Amino acid sequence: MTNQIDVVIQPVVLRFSLVDDEVVYHFASDTEAVLDRMEKMIGIDPAESNLFDSNLGFLPVSTTVLIRGSKNVLVDPGNHHTGFYGQLGLGLRRFGVTPDDIDYVVCTHCHHDHMGSAFRIPGADLVMGEGEADFCEELYGPEETERRLAVMDDLIEVPKGGDLELMPGVVAISTPGHTPGHISVLVESESGHRVIVAGDTVMTRREYTERTFSHWYTEDQIKGLHASLDRLQSLQPTRVMPGHDRVFSPAEAWT
Repeated sequence: MTNQIDVVIQPVVLRFSLVDDEVVYHFASDTEAVLDRMEKMIGIDPAESNLFDSNLGFLPVSTTVLIRGSKNVLVDPGNHHTGFYGQLGLGLRRFGVTPDDIDYVVCTHCHHDHMGSAFRIPGADLVMGEGEADFCEELYGPEETERRLAVMDDLIEVPKGGDLELMPGVVAISTPGHTPGHISVLVESESGHRVIVAGDTVMTRREYTERTFSHWYTEDQIKGLHASLDRLQSLQPTRVMPGHDRVFSPAEAWT
């Protein structure tokens, strides 16, 4: 295979709280500590608090991936601020690529930390899962969703429960659960690896190996995540790129 796959921006997550009139940021090097464990540390009970009223906000930067083959594919262009302040463009430049060179922008889902910088790749085709644009309207409203989509070229949808070849050796796969139309990407790389760009179907390495998912998920989301992870693991990837953790080898993760 001739597909080259590289991480353009590595993931990191900050949390923040409001203390009187000051926003205080929380950070830990361990991804798991930044996520659910930090809520336990601060004493937030998901059974009693709503995610958006808990005084522990998210400021995440997701994994942004560049795939170069017969086409150039950018997966999860990331948070608005990484595009607005130029980090996305700088990251692409390291690989000799400009935003104009991107053929497909794949958004594994429409959460802002994965889709927010899509506006920096105007004119590229946008690939999302079937129904994810409707979910985007639920989150951001019709006008904001239309504004986000208007800068892109064609909207290409991966059929729910199916897959879609983007180019030889690169397939977008329906993996609902985290969101209704979530997708992941399977890449056959030039180095001989089968790489899964998992988005938030696998936010962290532990989710892949232990299936320990966030306590904020509903029962229906958990059911979808297990089914999607079954599908991804059946593909026997040699590398996994989580949405909010570093790339790992499943073979090493099990030992």
